[in-house]
Amino acid sequence: MKHIITTLFIIHYSLFIANAQVDSVFQQKIADDELRDSTAQQRFDFHYYEGERLKQHSDYRAAIQQFTQCLEIDSMNAAAWFELSKMYQFTNQYSLAYNSLLKAVKIAPKNAFYKEVQAAYCINSKDYEQAILIFESLAKQNIGKVSYLYNLYDLYVAKKLNNKILATLNKIETLNGISEEVTMMKVEFFTKQKQQKKAIKEIKKLIAKYPAETNYQAVLGQYYMMIGDTINGLQTFNSVLAKRQNDGYALMQLFYYYHNNGNDEKANDCLTKAMSDKNVDIAEKLEPFARYVNSLIDKKQYSVAEKLFVELLKNYPNESEVYSMYAAYLFDIKNFTQAEENLLTAISLAPDGEENWETLAEIYIRNDSTEKLAKLAEDAEKIFPKNSRWAYYRISTLFKFEKKSEAMALIDAYVESFDDKENNFKSLILNIKADELMQQKRYSEAFAAYEKSIEFNSGNISAMNNYAYFLSECGLELRKAELMSGKTIQAEPQNATFLDTYAWILFKEGDFRSAKFYIERALNYAANAELLEHYGDILFHTNEPEKAVEQWVKSKVAGNESEILKKKIDEKKYFPKEEECK
Repeated sequence: MKHIITTLFIIHYSLFIANAQVDSVFQQKIADDELRDSTAQQRFDFHYYEGERLKQHSDYRAAIQQFTQCLEIDSMNAAAWFELSKMYQFTNQYSLAYNSLLKAVKIAPKNAFYKEVQAAYCINSKDYEQAILIFESLAKQNIGKVSYLYNLYDLYVAKKLNNKILATLNKIETLNGISEEVTMMKVEFFTKQKQQKKAIKEIKKLIAKYPAETNYQAVLGQYYMMIGDTINGLQTFNSVLAKRQNDGYALMQLFYYYHNNGNDEKANDCLTKAMSDKNVDIAEKLEPFARYVNSLIDKKQYSVAEKLFVELLKNYPNESEVYSMYAAYLFDIKNFTQAEENLLTAISLAPDGEENWETLAEIYIRNDSTEKLAKLAEDAEKIFPKNSRWAYYRISTLFKFEKKSEAMALIDAYVESFDDKENNFKSLILNIKADELMQQKRYSEAFAAYEKSIEFNSGNISAMNNYAYFLSECGLELRKAELMSGKTIQAEPQNATFLDTYAWILFKEGDFRSAKFYIERALNYAANAELLEHYGDILFHTNEPEKAVEQWVKSKVAGNESEILKKKIDEKKYFPKEEECK
């Protein structure tokens, strides 16, 4: 005992020296000398524990050096080879990792874990034969360990070794007893081998083992139906229902049968009754229920669907998913009032179901319920702070309430708080801010916001278009405006607004022929009052004054009440707008 304590003390002392702050070359020399003078085991332990420490700090390359030094001291240490293998794997040196692992396995052939890792390597490289040999050896050495048999089952399936597949399943069953899992694996095997009678025999063994589990009897009926033995299938289901009138498993299978055969009345009856059986998990009911309701919607049988939902809600009054599904149905048939009620219930039962919040928001947007949307967004943001959707709704509702200062302050806060993953969102809201600043004639602030918007997302063509247009309106940096606007029409060559902006910038630069070409392209896709006025201005500068007046008149008819436009029409002459933002 005294010797062990002394050894541990030396190891801890050595580790302390290795990790301590070295104040001088003399102290370092003493530490190195002490390590060299210690026994081989002590030096091995030092490097091994140092390797472990470096591994914990993810310094795998330095750990490799430490474990390598361990093996220079003791080349037959399996643990050191195994740790070295892991470090090589962490540094993507797979060949060295596998070779080091093989040495560990060779030195410690009885270490099951090393062999399991070796088998994993083999499976990863699709060397299934070698993996089979390893697991067969492990299964012989560890007769009671079923996990090795499951590994062998998967490998035998991959290699299509049918005799071994069945033998392995029988071994698992011998060790664990008859179970649903192994029985269904056998059923699958026999079905693939077209040995349906043997599959049925296995299901019947399961039923005999668990006679109270009516779902296994339903499985037998389902299997009969699958292989086309409708008589035995229906007989099995009816036998179950004779013992248990509202057995959900049997009723669900009968529902499938009647629905697939177009007997909607019986299908409906079976599904309605199945809803009341709480022994069947609700998840097993909702998927077929949803598909059936979809078919009812296609047939416009809304009253039938409604009755089914009433029955479902009666049996599952506290299931958020049921209310969510009902709300989705109501949304589809445009019953938004009831859809809202059910979504609110679903949210109250399961607040973390964000899809319900999003659908509710869509209803509020459709109904123009701004106050409800604002409250919803504020509440949702507390639960889903990383979803920029709610931030956007908060901003947009503030603008709608004419709370513009609050909205812009909120934009600044979001730009500051959201991380780089939300740069596109930050670009979007800065574009909104810039547009508002232009309306308030805060030009330098607006231009700075546009710059920042494009910096966050160089593909934000809306920001580029708006920025370019306002620069041209102000008569500023026209070449920069032209380059930005050019990118927008490259991205969307049929966008009338973008084409109008580009034409207007060319007009401002004095390139009237090019401006005419692009404004006429814009008119192929849309014609609004502003675009028509621009067209008239351009035509005037291409020496077509009569046509210019025609376009100015069209602009006025389209709703343009500008005083300058009236002057243009009255005097049949172009007058520029004052560039007040200069």
